[in-house]
Amino acid sequence: MSEGWETRRRRGPGHDWAILRLGAAGVIDRVEVDTSYFKGNYPDSCLIETCDAEGAPLEILLPQIKLQAHTRHIFGGGEIRSTGPASFVRFSIFPDGGVSRLRLYGRRAAPPISEHELLACCGSREWARRMMESQPFRTAGQLLETADRVWWELGPKDWLEAFAAHPRIGERTADAQAGQEQSGVENAEAETLAKIAAGNRLYEERFGHIYIVCATGKSAAQMLSILESRLGADADTELRVAAGEQRQITRLRLEKWLERQ
Repeated sequence: MSEGWETRRRRGPGHDWAILRLGAAGVIDRVEVDTSYFKGNYPDSCLIETCDAEGAPLEILLPQIKLQAHTRHIFGGGEIRSTGPASFVRFSIFPDGGVSRLRLYGRRAAPPISEHELLACCGSREWARRMMESQPFRTAGQLLETADRVWWELGPKDWLEAFAAHPRIGERTADAQAGQEQSGVENAEAETLAKIAAGNRLYEERFGHIYIVCATGKSAAQMLSILESRLGADADTELRVAAGEQRQITRLRLEKWLERQ
């Protein structure tokens, strides 16, 4: 009837409800139930429940709460219960009446990510295993925060395994992702590429692993300058620096993966 949702008067027991499918799975942290223009036939109260898939158990997001006529009711903070990522919402009104708008505010949940996709972001099998165990992630931010935390909980053995999954800076590679990240060397002068190749050999002889740098957005000259500046570090310090570069690479790859979903 007009805009909104209005149900007929009940003469017996029960209540009215509607199920809504969200445009994307997400975590809801604010709810607006608007009874504007319903000054007589408005619900006495409402209840909002969520679930992540058809047939899944319902979780209470907003417990049954009293409503007023011709009012925008906004609920958040302590009134909203914490639930997992929701794909469906069941909106119940008691016993019947009219609602102009139901608005749900929150953050899109991170979609499931496979072990293969994780290993494409970071070559450490232990990191990928722990990330798989940490799913599901309520939000994209939680996925990225967990990726950082798990990475720094690992040790040198796992870091070196991740380093080994990268091609050397400046070398041709069949890895399209790495090639795109190292696009700054594509038009580099032969002299610069030769210096990078020589620097790679010196670095590996000194530290025992390949030179790792977050190459995205960097020119060949910049990558060479960073390489030369890091050759003078002690092994323990350089290992931590290289691990920090791997963390940046992993984060950028995860962010790009999220953008494609």
